[in-house]
Amino acid sequence: MKRAYKEINKEETETTINVLYNEKIISVYSNKIELQKQLKKVLGKPKREDIRGNAIIGSCWEIPFEEKSKISQMMLKANIFEL
Repeated sequence: MKRAYKEINKEETETTINVLYNEKIISVYSNKIELQKQLKKVLGKPKREDIRGNAIIGSCWEIPFEEKSKISQMMLKANIFEL
């Protein structure tokens, strides 16, 4: 079943990037619809999707440090900072 993304309150939108040195991964979470779509194109299927009803309200990716090209692509192609 294909799920749609659901817009949440603008005041509650967030994107979190955590560098987990011990686990050697970068964890990226976002509930911004456009960014989730961009990250899915660049990074592939998320490790976890937060679902409410039948809609996706947030997605989380984990990128191992050794996947340097994916990390670079994420920083170059995904408009994380809306610049």
